[in-house]
Amino acid sequence: MPFWLVVCFSLIVFILIAGCSWSYYSAWKARSDQRELAKLRKVNQQHQEELVSLRQDAVEAKTYLEEVRGLDQRVREKVGIEEKTKSYSSRSASTSTKTPRYYFWKSYSKEELLTPLDVSQSIAEVSSESVEARQTLKSLEKDIDAHFAYLASLPDHWPVNGRMTSPFGNRKSPFGGGSIEFHDGIDLAADYGEPVSAAADGVVVYTGYRGGYGRTVIISHSLSGYKTSYCHLSKSLVKHGERVSKGQKIALAGSTGRSTGPHLHFIVEKDGVLLDPLSILN
Repeated sequence: MPFWLVVCFSLIVFILIAGCSWSYYSAWKARSDQRELAKLRKVNQQHQEELVSLRQDAVEAKTYLEEVRGLDQRVREKVGIEEKTKSYSSRSASTSTKTPRYYFWKSYSKEELLTPLDVSQSIAEVSSESVEARQTLKSLEKDIDAHFAYLASLPDHWPVNGRMTSPFGNRKSPFGGGSIEFHDGIDLAADYGEPVSAAADGVVVYTGYRGGYGRTVIISHSLSGYKTSYCHLSKSLVKHGERVSKGQKIALAGSTGRSTGPHLHFIVEKDGVLLDPLSILN
């Protein structure tokens, strides 16, 4: 066989083998790429589902925060607390009028592309508002405690159960003579030894004998600016500097000092000015 024919035959065989090998490799590579692509698609789908789930959690958290805003406002309205600073609910309302970069409340389906940046923005927003809500609710709690402490310091509790026997203001002297005198409190009927209770929370600033007022207890209600005096007592049950609570028994009624008989003379002052006790007693 001629040499050139052998060379041609060998070249043809080589080309056929190389072609078959390349075809086999290409087919194997295509199948491998398809398997890898399928795997990546599956992983991507799982990530999308996780992102959608995280986004849904963020949306639910956002809804919860909206409820907290409303609760904050309703509690303030019911308790009657005036906001010293702009509240969380009002701040949130003002910021909610702005167009958000990422539509927080938008619902995403699995077919939509949800990027990590979307979720990150949502979570960051919820995190920021959560911190603000927590701080505001702590402030609200302090405001409520302070408000109730103020209410407890208002002398609106009747110190005895008896009826009023002499009003506040000008009156005829009960000691005769027909003269007109200024009555700086009200007289309440009380039996000798009947318990007398504090009209409000406060601190005892005086206990002792005060001339015509007889045995007296004076309580300062500094949170509200009031001061109450309980006069003509037979016995004091508290000491100077003692803290007392509204309704607490502080003394026993009597008729000491300038008195026509057993009763309680009750005086109310606000920032040093005498007031008619009936204007504050409930």
